[in-house]
Amino acid sequence: MRRPARIQDVAAAAGVSVSTVSNVLNRPERVNARTVERVLAVVAELDYVPHPGAAGLRAAHARSIGLVLPDIANSFYARIARGAADAAYRQGYALSLCHSGDDPEREREYFSMLVAQRASGVVVVPLGADTGRLERLRRRGVPLVLADRTMPTAEGCSVSVDDVAGGDLAVTHLLETGARSVLVVNGPREIRQCADRHQGARRAARRVRGAVLEQVVTARMTVEHGYEAGMRLTDIPDGIFCTNDFLAVGVLRALTERGIAVPGDVRLVGYGDLDAAGVAALTTIRQPVEDLGSAAIDLLLDEVEAGPDHTHESRVFAPTLITRTSTP
Repeated sequence: MRRPARIQDVAAAAGVSVSTVSNVLNRPERVNARTVERVLAVVAELDYVPHPGAAGLRAAHARSIGLVLPDIANSFYARIARGAADAAYRQGYALSLCHSGDDPEREREYFSMLVAQRASGVVVVPLGADTGRLERLRRRGVPLVLADRTMPTAEGCSVSVDDVAGGDLAVTHLLETGARSVLVVNGPREIRQCADRHQGARRAARRVRGAVLEQVVTARMTVEHGYEAGMRLTDIPDGIFCTNDFLAVGVLRALTERGIAVPGDVRLVGYGDLDAAGVAALTTIRQPVEDLGSAAIDLLLDEVEAGPDHTHESRVFAPTLITRTSTP
């Protein structure tokens, strides 16, 4: 992993002195416009952020932690935030919540703000799978932990759920309750969790002779997109596995409107055990969501406080099956 850019790197690349770079960043009125433009271009190219460095940060950081989420309205991410906030509070830290909308530029801006505020570190919950984005964030020189995503320990700490095992649990349950044709209603395959849950579903289906597994992919993992998928079904399977609970609620609504009984005609399993699953009495796969947030904070603060003695970890939590009335 490339080290964060220093002010000396900016000066060398721009062909100016360190003091000129400092003036451009802090007193641009003292520097001619063409030099300002050239230096700022190099700052952007090198992704440089004025910062005292990791060692100085440990000595003089603010007792605050950034949490960057792609969608704060989504109850899954809200529960991660709750676990993180509780863990931070127990250790005497405040949590700064940042809603990225999964926008790379917005993530970068939040990191700049958190660095400027001397935040102790950042927990990032990514949605997309662009590893380059995450590498660019890590180069800012701030301790970073990924939540709901695995990362090689050589690169940093991460906390996640074993989504392959979760997909396996869901489809195994459908097959054990009598289904032989199973449809996976999935979100975009570029989302790692969607790919992993489908991989687990395939693994379960391969173990049962005569089992048939099909898949439909939705543009987004929302109730509306699940409803649309359910309304478009022509060949009704024995079982449906939706890779999140919002999709499952939408599919359930569509099947009900079409007069297709759940679980009489179709067994239905969701994923996540969000509040919507309890309200709809969905069988689902429970994730220890608050534990993700809490563990991410614990790993981050160990890195902040232990410094060179810290050892990166990848913690993977096991999902569990929760049965309700959408399956026999």
